[in-house]
Amino acid sequence: MDFTSQSRTLVSQGEKAEKYPPPEWTMYVHPQGWVYFYSSYLKVVTDQDIRDSEIYEVVNRNTANYPLPDLDAQMEVQLLVQTTGEEGVANLFLVVNHKECVASYDLQEVRDENVALLELNALNRRRRLYWNYLWNHPTHVPTPTRAIPDASDALTWFYTDNLLSGPQSIAPFSKAECEDLTRVLHQMSEPYNNASVAKTVFLAWLLREVCSFRDSEHFGKYTQKVSTVIHRKRTPPFKSSRRPSAIVLLNLVIALVFFGIPHTYYSHVKASSEYRGRLASVQANWEKYIERLVREYSHFLLISTVLLGATMALLAINDINDAAKVGATISALASLGSIIVGVFSIWKHQTYTRTVDSFTYMHNAQHGYLGFYGHAMLLSLPLVLLIWAILTFTVSILVYAMKDVNGVNTIHSASAWVIIGIFVVLLGAVIAVLYTFSIIWKFQHKFWIIGHWKLPWTRRRTRDNVSEVEARTL
Repeated sequence: MDFTSQSRTLVSQGEKAEKYPPPEWTMYVHPQGWVYFYSSYLKVVTDQDIRDSEIYEVVNRNTANYPLPDLDAQMEVQLLVQTTGEEGVANLFLVVNHKECVASYDLQEVRDENVALLELNALNRRRRLYWNYLWNHPTHVPTPTRAIPDASDALTWFYTDNLLSGPQSIAPFSKAECEDLTRVLHQMSEPYNNASVAKTVFLAWLLREVCSFRDSEHFGKYTQKVSTVIHRKRTPPFKSSRRPSAIVLLNLVIALVFFGIPHTYYSHVKASSEYRGRLASVQANWEKYIERLVREYSHFLLISTVLLGATMALLAINDINDAAKVGATISALASLGSIIVGVFSIWKHQTYTRTVDSFTYMHNAQHGYLGFYGHAMLLSLPLVLLIWAILTFTVSILVYAMKDVNGVNTIHSASAWVIIGIFVVLLGAVIAVLYTFSIIWKFQHKFWIIGHWKLPWTRRRTRDNVSEVEARTL
């Protein structure tokens, strides 16, 4: 029966409420200001305003129908009264066991002798119900003795997991948050906080979050192997809906037109889009993502601006030939494009820095027609346009220098050949540098041993061999 949709909770009427609660009932105040009522004689807690005589009658009538004498020591019942028409109906009895720190809607389930029979996963859920109850009703009972040890143990593990796993940690609190919470926990352990209601609220909130996290991780239910499989299935790889022919064409464009640069930005966007259950990590990844883009685009803007000035100076030469003029014009346009896209991207990325903005950004980027690769191509445009501007500017200078290669003037012809020779040397050096730094971060299947190359099939490629090679090279 769905009581949420078929009934409404009784609320107190200000004009009907008395100043004091009825006999055998005590009014308690939560640190946030709301009140609730507890009867130590009946062992019943209710959030209903029983200062209203009509509500008090409904509570009494429904309390009489519950087997309160069957409650063990340190047990009580939370009674929520709702109405359906004329008659009041008690539709929720939460049984609370303060000795075992568990709560359930089934009385037999939380008896002292039955708590040990619960499965670990079920026990964790009953503990979550208890801490949630205590968070809302902390004033009439002392803080459970197991609260501080349990909270300390959980924070110690979360801190350890952050140290071991780093950004891959799925703990609900970051390393800094664990340090702050542990510091507060130590303060709560001081004698002057023994009777603090705020201490009870803090510990109840913390342990409720711990139990919620453990429940999401299927605490005490699966083996390590099964848990690993479940974690991998949580974030299935994004499958593109594009046809194979479109993928081939896209890779061809990325390789020839974009010089393979979008692959780097794709990895950056993909890593920044990962969500591991902690909003603080999402915000940190988003800030690093924006910081990197802004820093790179700022460098590109500086180079594009200088190159645009040099290109305009080349175009100002009176005797520049048509081929050089075309190359210089293309270079100027590419530099302008790099500047425009870079400035606009910096402005937009610095405007939206909230966590919610990161979710919207990554969702739209992933579900676009070209997906993350299409977005990576757009992000790489400032650098790609800058490279095209540099290439066309270089071609323009080379074409302008070659116009006197076959000229009548020997000095001019010799100067042109010298320029061409220097260009070839510089081109070879640039190609060597580009090739070296394109593969320097990839493991090579050759080993340098005492000045000699050793082919990979001439020795066993084991971890001990690699360690030996590294030791010799050092």
